[in-house]
Order: sequence, then structure tokens, then C-alpha cells
Amino acid sequence: MAPLTDTFGRVHKSLRVSVTDRCNLRCRYCMPAVGLPFASRDELLSFEDLRFAVDVAVSLGVDNIRITGGEPLLRRELPKLVTMIADGTQAADIAMTTNALLLHRHAEALAEAGLDRVNISLDSLRPERFTKITRHGILADVWRGIEAACDAGFSPIRINALLLDGFNDDEVADWLAMTEEREIDVRFMELMPIGEGAKMGRLGEFLNLTDLKDRMVEEYGLVPADPEVGNGPARYWKRPDAKGRIGFITPMSNSYCDSCSRMRLTSKGQLRACLAYDDEVDISEAIRERDREAVAQGFRRALREKPAGHQWRDGQVTQTGMSALGG
Repeated sequence: MAPLTDTFGRVHKSLRVSVTDRCNLRCRYCMPAVGLPFASRDELLSFEDLRFAVDVAVSLGVDNIRITGGEPLLRRELPKLVTMIADGTQAADIAMTTNALLLHRHAEALAEAGLDRVNISLDSLRPERFTKITRHGILADVWRGIEAACDAGFSPIRINALLLDGFNDDEVADWLAMTEEREIDVRFMELMPIGEGAKMGRLGEFLNLTDLKDRMVEEYGLVPADPEVGNGPARYWKRPDAKGRIGFITPMSNSYCDSCSRMRLTSKGQLRACLAYDDEVDISEAIRERDREAVAQGFRRALREKPAGHQWRDGQVTQTGMSALGG
């Protein structure tokens, strides 16, 4: 089959696969404190459904699969799904994004199942701040998960940190020190106007990471890392001789829409070709009926309808919350 290419010539080789829209945290930029409706068990795609959808995607040229949520480790027996994808498809790379609260229980099993990499969402190294932004998270539990991931052989560990001006931007030096001492990539992320993220002024303000990168290059002597461009949108820099890297993900200040190569499959079976828009293509029925051609046509339709890029800087707001989108 021809590769998955949109109308702007972008070839899509990455698929984020959400297994649940539920989470054991309530991060302020992602979910409201109360009142968010979740998918019922009957609405969720089964592991067999997800494996089938991934297999079709891989046959169309996708080679990078990322398991997401919500919090994916809330889905029971998740290592079983990893095994099904690793053994039952030709996916070249299987990764997972997690908040790591439950990772200490599952890291070894996930590695044995065939998971290649883990990304960990962690927005502060200070316990009080971590609890404040997550509403009830305990930082020590995340560190247990990180250590378990290291012990299981995942390397490098990648940490995603949302930086907010006036909240946690004073921790940059601490994050940088971590990359000097350990094989950890810390990726700084900009706040996007998605769901609760459009209401974040009460906790901290948007921080321009392109400007921050320039300041860190001057102040700390960062040099482009090898490779400067990774599998995703992060651009990597490092201190000379450091073991890890600092990545900058800049959807607002330095958009990378022109090189976007990813799609999202929600836990209920909707395809989203662009994170910024609430448009989706429902392929749930085709997946459950094991109709390969209909699923393939769903992927192609989603890409035919994919826009050139977001309009967030012009006031666009994405209504669907991040936990329902698959991160």
C-alpha cells in the first residue's frame, strides 16, 4: 500500500494509541477537579481491537506506536497488550507515556513484554509543587517508578515537564543537573490551549521555550545534541559531556506542524489526525468488525481532512481535553 501521506505531503509514521481516558491524577492543565465524564467499559476498544488497529496502521507504513491514556497503567494487564503488539504486528518501536505512579509494579513486565521506551510526565521536582499541579500526586511515588524503569533496562528515560512562567520555571537548573548525572532526557513543553490548558493563568503563565532555549545556550553553554532531532517534535541540546539531554517542545513559539507525522487513536476508536482540532473519524465499528479495508480508509480519510496546522496563536481553543485525546 502507498504510505500514509496527507494533502501537504507529510508522511505519517507515528500512531498514539490511547487505552483509557481515565487517570489517577487530576493535573490542572489536563482535567477539571470534578465532573469529567469517562468512557464506559463497553465503549473502550479491547486489546484485540487495539492490536488489529495497530496491525492495519503498520501495514500502511506506521512504525512507531506509543501507548497513552489518560494513564495507561490503569488499564488492567497492560503488558499483555504490549506483547500482542510486539508479537502480532511489525511495529518497529513501542513506547508508552505514563505518570509513573504505578510504574514500579509493572516496569519489569512491560520490558519483558517488548516495550522499548517510556516517557514520564513530571512537572516539578519539588514535592509541594508536584502535589499542587496534580492536585493530589506524591512525588516519591513517581521516583519509585523512575527507578523501577531504570532497573528494568529502559534507557534513556524521558521526562516530559510542562514549564509555566511563575510556577516552576525556576527549576530549570535542577532539571539540567539531572541530565548531567544520569542518562535521562528532560523535555520541556509549552502550554497549549487544549481543554483545561486554556484556563491556566491562575497557576502560571505561558512560557516561551524558544526564548528559554536561547537563554540556556548562553548561560549554560548548551550545544546541539546528537541527534538534534529525535523521533518526535523535541529539539535536543545538552551540556558538553552530560549523560542526558534537554529537549524543547515548542508548538506555540516555534511550530513544527509542517513536519508533523503522527496520528491519535482514542480509547473509543476515533482517529484524530491533528491535536489542535476537534475533528475525528470514527473507525470503532470497522475495527470491531475486523474490516481491514474500512480501517485503512479511515486512516486515509483522516489525513485527507488534516489541516496544515493549528491556529492557537490566533485564539483557537481545542475543546476536547487532553486525557480524552491520548496525550
